[in-house]
Parts: sequence; C-alpha cells; structure tokens
Amino acid sequence: MKILVYVPSLTPRVRYAFRILFRACLKADYELTARKDYYLLAEGAKVNYSPAPVAEGEAWLPAGALLWEEGIRKQALEVFRHDGLPAFFRQEAEGASLPFDLPALAFFLASRYEEYLPFEADSLGRFPAAQSLAYRGGFLEQPLANQWAIRLGKILEQHFSGLDIRYPAYQFLPTYDVDMAWAYRNRSLWLNLAGTLRDLATARWGLAYERWACLLGKRPDPFDTFSYLKKLHRSQGLSPIFFFLLGDYSRYDKNIPVGTTAFRKLIARLADRNKVGLHPSYRSNYQEGQLHKEVRRMKKITGENVLRSRQHFLLLRLPDTYRRLVEENIREDYSMGFADAAGFRAGMATPFPWYDLEAEVMQPLKIFPFAAMDVTLRRYMALEPEEAFVCLQQLCRQSSEVGGVFITLWHNSSFAEKHGWKGWGEVYEKALSYASSPEGPTN
Repeated sequence: MKILVYVPSLTPRVRYAFRILFRACLKADYELTARKDYYLLAEGAKVNYSPAPVAEGEAWLPAGALLWEEGIRKQALEVFRHDGLPAFFRQEAEGASLPFDLPALAFFLASRYEEYLPFEADSLGRFPAAQSLAYRGGFLEQPLANQWAIRLGKILEQHFSGLDIRYPAYQFLPTYDVDMAWAYRNRSLWLNLAGTLRDLATARWGLAYERWACLLGKRPDPFDTFSYLKKLHRSQGLSPIFFFLLGDYSRYDKNIPVGTTAFRKLIARLADRNKVGLHPSYRSNYQEGQLHKEVRRMKKITGENVLRSRQHFLLLRLPDTYRRLVEENIREDYSMGFADAAGFRAGMATPFPWYDLEAEVMQPLKIFPFAAMDVTLRRYMALEPEEAFVCLQQLCRQSSEVGGVFITLWHNSSFAEKHGWKGWGEVYEKALSYASSPEGPTN
C-alpha cells in the first residue's frame, strides 16, 4: 500500500525531508501531493503534513514553517522528550500523531542546517561537536532521525490496517584511512634521518631502534598491517573500504610520495580485491585544482573512476567540500562524523543524499555517516581500550536497532603499540567480531 502525503505546497525542502524519512530511514512507498481534492478522494494510507487537519481518518503530522522558509537563519530550538526520545520543533495540537514537526527535525539534522550558520571552528577549521544541537541536547550517540522514522512507521502501521512498511536491515562496514602506508619504509632518507634525530632528542630510544631495524629488514614496518587486516576481514566475512591520501607533502599531508612504486602497487593490489576511495588532502580544501589532481592520480593508479572519498582530518565545510566532490563526479562520501566525539553527526545511521542548503537542491552525492574513529576514542575522548570497546558496542547497538549501517573509521597505523596504540588491536578485533553478527548485536 502506497502512503499518500498531503502538503500545502511542494518545496525542495519538503521533498528532501520525506526522502529522508521514507527512503533513507525506511523503505516505504509514498507519494507527495499538494492537490487537496486528490488527497480527499483518495483511499488507503493518508498522511497530512500541514498546520491543520484536512480529512477524517488521516494521520496528521503538524507542520511548522521551516520547510517553506527561504534562506538560512538561527532556529530557536528546545529539546524535549516524547515517548522516551528527544525531539525538537515542538508543534502540539489536538489530534496530531506527534507533538512536533518530524519532517523539520529530519531535515534539520540531515541537511546539517546548523553548519551553514556562523560557528567557532576548531584549530583545523572544523565544526566542533560541542556546537551541535545533538551534543548540547544529549542525543549525539543516537541516530535520532532513524529512530523517529521507525516510530512513525509503527504509528502508520497501527493507524492503517493493511499497511506493511519495510524496514532496512543492519549492516557493518569497516573503513580505513591510509594516511601513511608505512612508518619508515618507502620514505626518503632525509625524513628518516630527521625522524631519528627527533627520537633521540626526545629520548625515544625504542622508536629509533625500531626505525633502523625496520629499514635494515630485521623487522616489519609497524604501519604495514594490510595482510593482518585481510585475514581479519576474511575471518568475519567483511568487505572493507580503504581511502588513500594522494596529496603533495605538506605540514598536514605527510603521505608516501605518490610516485613511489611500492605505494602504487599497494593501492592497485587493494583496489583489485576491495572497494577503495580517495582521501582528499587537507590542502585540497584551500588550493584550487588540488582535488582534481588527486582524483586523476587515483584514477591512473586503479584504472577506475573515483567514486568514493573521505576528507583528511575530516575537514568538512558545507557546502564547499561537497560541491567540489560533485564537480569531480564523486558519488559517495564517508566524512560525516565528528573528529572530537563519537556518535551520529547528522542523526543518521543509514546512507542518505546530500542537500545543498544554500542552493536548495538535492545533489547526486550519497553520504555514508560513520559512528566512531580510532583517534576520536583514544585522543579526543581519552578512553582506555576497554572503555572504547564499550562505546563501540553502544553505538553498534544503536545502529542495529534502526537497521543502520554501522561504519567504523580506523587507520592502518592504529595497531602500532610503540606509537601509542598498545591494547587497541585486541579491542578492534573484539569490536569487529561483535559488529559482524549476521543478526546484528543483541547484548
């Protein structure tokens, strides 16, 4: 049974909000109409999204003004709780199915409305988690848009006999950013000499020894974990994605030189058996033409069009970052998450299309939100390995309960114990095993 949704007028914001609720969060068949006569004569499941009731027997979602507004302005938002979940855009009305504007809530979160407003960026130019409504409202670790969409689905199924809404199935997707494929090998002599002097000057004798033992072939490079990861994925039946940094060497982009034969062979080998993507450099956000150069490099190495990306340092500035990706015909981005806090930046645990709020248009770019990054857990949140595992469990359960795609962000370098990651390899193995349950995590 198709759900017929009446709205007073169809705007791009309205279309996007219901695309989020009924397609990204649910798998529901629906139709939008602004024709009241058509709506009144229709039979079956009918949803009215407007300021007032229209027909008997309908489900009524009370509408505020947001989805008919033009421009971007600061919204006066109060987070309250209803039926055990946080909510905002309160719209209490007798006979309403919900006491708030749910499509506006979904639109605000998924469009990242608040990130188009003035904010105080961190030292790298990023939108900090603490400035988000989700963080301030205490629901960052919940995929709130998904949760309310599922509640809406249940409300509609109870309201309309014969309506059977399909819900998405849980998936787990491990992803990796390859900032530096090797710690020591395949790097220039002067970089290794400079690194040795730095280690000696700071009394890090173990690292100085490790560096030259590795360079002399007496021990493996600590960042070369690709064979280990291959075995780990195979044991759990997982299909990961690897993102490679192919920028020019600079203060924030310290990858292996793109012309290095071993590096190109590594990328080609991994691309032959896995999905891969580009890790656009920090510099690509500020230097005209840099992203295009890196896309061409990736395409030349893999022989394939570049379809996926994730920003280095998660430097995501809207709408500029995503507009550049669209210009380069990149179709999927995996940057939607905070560097300084784990959780659901857009209130979403399922992939969803990008809406350019300045241009008021939905673009051909799909966003794959991740829930947690290794560096976030260890450095920003200062968690011990076992505490991080508990955090990952909780986020995984949240994703599973809404049929989300639980995406983790790890680095190939985050298994090197002498580089600050002692105990984290074991935690990661446990997390992969936990998240890989075919039915999803249950406890």
